[in-house]
This record gives sequence, C-alpha cells and structure tokens, in this order.
Amino acid sequence: MKSKEWLNRQKNDPFVIKAQNKGYLSRASFKLLEIEKKFHFIRKSNNIIEFGSSPGGWCQVILECNINAKITAIDLSEMKLKHGNIQFIKKDFKTIDYKSLNKKYDLILSDIAPNTTGHKSTDHLRISTYIHDIIDLLNLIAYKNTNFVIKIWKGTEEKLIIEKLKSQFQKVTYFKPNASRKDSSEIFIVAQDFII
Repeated sequence: MKSKEWLNRQKNDPFVIKAQNKGYLSRASFKLLEIEKKFHFIRKSNNIIEFGSSPGGWCQVILECNINAKITAIDLSEMKLKHGNIQFIKKDFKTIDYKSLNKKYDLILSDIAPNTTGHKSTDHLRISTYIHDIIDLLNLIAYKNTNFVIKIWKGTEEKLIIEKLKSQFQKVTYFKPNASRKDSSEIFIVAQDFII
C-alpha cells in the first residue's frame, strides 16, 4: 500500500480515531479488548508475556483489565509505555535465554509480525516461522492450563500450526475481532489450557 493511501486509511479509520480519543497507543488495543471480552483471560492471569509488545497498546489494555498483572514485554522496538508492572526486554525474542528469566506465565500473547513485503504467501510464511518459534518455547514458559493467543495471517501453514496446538492445548479456536480490518487476512488463534 502506498504511503498516501495508508495515511488516508489511518485518518478515516474509526478504530484509529477511537484509540486517539481513549489515549491508547495503537488501534490494536481494541483487538485485545474484544478477545478479553469473549475469553476473560487477562483478569484471571497473574503473569503475562507479550511478544511484539511495542508501542504498548496491549500492555495498556492488560493493566486496565488487571492492575495487578505482571507483564514481560518483548520487542525489538522501544516501548512508549513505561510502568512498574512491566519488565521490557528490547531484544529479538529468539535470542533470549528464557531459563535465566526463571518465570512461567498464565497467559502468553503474541501480536508479533514481520515487516510485510506485500507478497501474501511470503508474509504468511514469515509470521508462521515466528509462531513455530514461540510454540517451541511453551514447555519453558507455560504452566499447566496456561492460555495462548497469537496473531496469524491466513495461509498454508495454518493447518500444521493448529495441529501442533491441538496436541498441546485442551481447546483451539479462531477469533476475528471487529477491530481487525475486514480486508485483512489477520486472525487470532486462541489456545486454551496448556497440557504439560
């Protein structure tokens, strides 16, 4: 999408306007609010990890829903949001020694996405690689019954990802928030109750 088109879309996007009015750092905040309204994961969680946390829109929602939640936020880009309950790690999530963090989480969130190329199948494969990498971390970072919410762009790897998650969680479903653009292939996979 050309930058002029993108700017026009942003200017007229009701969720962008709503985010600005509410003081959210990103329109993506509304996606997590919808997920929380349906599944009530945040209010039941003490320790939450978020992959792809910058600029901090999801962390804002977490703290709004559960002021006592402790958050480990990971991103290569700086977070705009600072809070005593947030431990921000500015690194590539694949380079972190999770054993040294010595933590497990009730809720694992990922809004992580690669920079898009505009080639849908390439972009899908790139985000899928991230998802497989995060799934490989589950035994290190998840408790029994931990919940997991991850963004994906629809494509060929989906079936394998769903199969992997179904072998590790009691229930796996899709969720498409109203805040996701209708013309976007973005959808969220919601995996409930991790099986150790």
